[in-house]
Amino acid sequence: MSTSLNTRWQAWLATRAPRERLILQSAAWLLLAALIWSLAIAPAWRVLQAAPARQAALLPQLHQMRAMATEAKTLQQSESARPPGWSERLRTLESTTQRLLKDQAQLSPAGEQVTVTLRDATPTALAQWLQETRVNAHLRPTRLQLERSGAAGAWRWQGTLVLGDPNGAGT
Repeated sequence: MSTSLNTRWQAWLATRAPRERLILQSAAWLLLAALIWSLAIAPAWRVLQAAPARQAALLPQLHQMRAMATEAKTLQQSESARPPGWSERLRTLESTTQRLLKDQAQLSPAGEQVTVTLRDATPTALAQWLQETRVNAHLRPTRLQLERSGAAGAWRWQGTLVLGDPNGAGT
């Protein structure tokens, strides 16, 4: 089919004047070049033009992910070492709670678990407290029941958390 189309094109073109042939062939080449530009070259060109801005936008994410990976390795190495005893964990938890949450939290130790009652804790303080509790006291929430209150931008948390060692290596 394409050969018959090509032969018809060649036959039709042969009937035209040389100047007209040149104009038609030039138009066909120009149309082909425009098609190649719009389908192949222009999209690639746009990607290349946008690459530096996209890379700059993704760079902070890369740094954050690398920092998280370093923290994870540090935690894995520190967890492989002998964890502190329960009394040391409890002292660390109490000092962290007093420093970060002050009167917004009350601790109730029971065996090798601690129930923490929160009253109007700010999200920033709670997040920092959870981080330090996990890293320094080697305790993680095993159960929690929290409620958010307040208006957007001034959220507060209240409820209870039960902290413990999910690995059971507290003594």
